[in-house]
Amino acid sequence: MPSQPIPEFLAHVAHNVRSRRSAAGLSQRALADAAGVSLRMIGAIEGGTSSVSTSTLDRIGIVLGASLADLVANPESPATQQPRRLGWKGRHGGTGTLLSSVRAVREVETWEWRLKPGESYRAGADPRGWHVQLVVVAGQVTLLLDGEERVLPIGAHLFASDRAHAFFNRGKRPARFFRMTIC
Repeated sequence: MPSQPIPEFLAHVAHNVRSRRSAAGLSQRALADAAGVSLRMIGAIEGGTSSVSTSTLDRIGIVLGASLADLVANPESPATQQPRRLGWKGRHGGTGTLLSSVRAVREVETWEWRLKPGESYRAGADPRGWHVQLVVVAGQVTLLLDGEERVLPIGAHLFASDRAHAFFNRGKRPARFFRMTIC
């Protein structure tokens, strides 16, 4: 579920997508087709009239050769790598917030996650070669990967994220962890 962005955020995304699409010589239709989103959605994003999920921005970014941080950055200071973008909101008040993004071979994204008891987050497969590092700092986090559940103790955990995976809080207390997506 996309967060409720402030108008300033929508303006940044609109400018960045529009300018990168134009620089790539793509029409809105070509970008929509390549990213697997509707033409209407591209028009709404570029017009600054539509909230957009981080997964949609990731797909657009892949086509445009841009990171999520590139697409949400203030165009007047594009070096900003701390967007603090709410990307997920749980039924009971849990959140997933993009904290930072740092270049690696492609980039590293750092997210802070808080799952309330009974909440879960399901993630689709990332492109081949991507990894996730989780740093569990409180509570109980269960990882579902390749059909197997593993309870992750407090500490750091690394896995290839090129397949669907999910995080659950099956405990009785809130869980807090940091998720770094490395590509």
